[in-house]
Amino acid sequence: MASNEVTKYPGRTIRLGVTSRAFDGLAHQNMRFDQAVLELVDNSLAAVQPGQKALIQLLLIPKSKDTLTLVILDWGIGMDAGGMEAALQLGAAPVSGNRLNEHGFWLKNALASLSMGSGAWTLASRRAENQPYCVTQGPFDVNMTLYELPDLQPVLPAGVQICRPDPRTVVVVDTPVSYARTMQSRGGPCSDAVTMRSWLLEHFGVKYRGYLNLDRVTMEPSAKILITVGDSSLPVPPVEVPIANAQTVKFPVELGGQVVCVTYRYGLLDTDRRDHLIMTPDGLVKAKCYYQGNIPTQGIDIRMGKRVIATAQLEQIWRSDRGEPLARHNCYNAFVGELLLPELPRGVLPTLNNKTGLDLADSGWQNLCGKLNEYMPPKSVKNMSEERLKQRWMDILKAACPTDKVTDECSVWPTGTRIDVVAEAPGKLELYELKAGRSEPQNLYQLKMYWDGLVLQGCQPTHGTLLVQNYSSDLKLMLDQMNRLPPPLTRDGRPSAPYALDIATHAEKHLS
Repeated sequence: MASNEVTKYPGRTIRLGVTSRAFDGLAHQNMRFDQAVLELVDNSLAAVQPGQKALIQLLLIPKSKDTLTLVILDWGIGMDAGGMEAALQLGAAPVSGNRLNEHGFWLKNALASLSMGSGAWTLASRRAENQPYCVTQGPFDVNMTLYELPDLQPVLPAGVQICRPDPRTVVVVDTPVSYARTMQSRGGPCSDAVTMRSWLLEHFGVKYRGYLNLDRVTMEPSAKILITVGDSSLPVPPVEVPIANAQTVKFPVELGGQVVCVTYRYGLLDTDRRDHLIMTPDGLVKAKCYYQGNIPTQGIDIRMGKRVIATAQLEQIWRSDRGEPLARHNCYNAFVGELLLPELPRGVLPTLNNKTGLDLADSGWQNLCGKLNEYMPPKSVKNMSEERLKQRWMDILKAACPTDKVTDECSVWPTGTRIDVVAEAPGKLELYELKAGRSEPQNLYQLKMYWDGLVLQGCQPTHGTLLVQNYSSDLKLMLDQMNRLPPPLTRDGRPSAPYALDIATHAEKHLS
């Protein structure tokens, strides 16, 4: 910023009251790149003007091979010189009463982490369109100086495309590309801005899905977040937990002196939805970071109001019979869920100062976790889901044909292999195989095995159906070919009836 383009505020040198080492400490608190950026976006969401929808734009601008310039703009209430001075003070109370400004460390944590504690950054803000911008620049120091600018031209990198004129608050910070890569959970290190954007789309879609979902009344989201690379701006789409056959429980719990109703949804990871979860210009693509069906991502999300404050929570919540944190294990890989909490006042169910985890020493969290321990994660959530499916399907069959004999006790072959569900009446013997997730080829062969076993026992099936969450067109072709195969001979050597196998989704049979 050229010196002849700024005006120094008279008497506006801010003394932060700490040593320069404090900012080095803030820069080394194990925050990932996405967590640091989320802190800045949280502040923009908290600053939305009353009665308006939040609009936030992030720009990822390659500055060099090793450096990325991040720009965040919002059109909220903005800050004057006094508000900016308060926001820069370490240990000062949060500027707003919004829960998103829970600790008042948002600006310091984020800028120190992104700039590595000693790098360049710029903060500019104003309260009204006809006012000059109040500007300050990093690196952090014991004394910070405020300036006035009539516009943002000296602040913004050349050639940036702003989606709307007159932003109220702008943050510009240079960060190492190596630090930006910390938002990746796996895969080769990304170095281009387009790939980095794809990771941010997923992180933001998960954490802000409550803001990005359409309101049932207005049919509009509470916020719109754009991520811009070059002349391409993509809106962040909401990313929901991909749960198959979700079970929902609601229970009251005392938090902060009031009784709060909590909703807990859990079930089986729907791998097909996971593989088509992130909306991009090229269609739905697989999630790369969340809900991977592995040990690091097993567990539940916790959402307070519209903000997901924690993901993949397992040992943080549940305790074993011996009172120890529940150990992560492959048996929980298919376990996913979501705990839905209402918006709660600051101080109730607190997070850590940098909002990277829950403050589990808090009595409120202990009360809530104690209640959740009444609903222990099943070690085989897939089997649990399929047992519920089977019982539900039996209830549907009995309601449709009360005189039919509907059972899950029928077995075939010398091994005693049990058929999931059989419905029997004069001239009718229907068998069903139920799967909680997407169908696999072996599921069709399992249904055929049931059919063949019944024929060899002297019973003629009339119809066999595989019920699944979804299936591919290739599997339907396989089914058609199987129905043309010769069926086994009966026990007296006569031909049996042709196969009559079918496949249907849970939705088609009102199971979902």
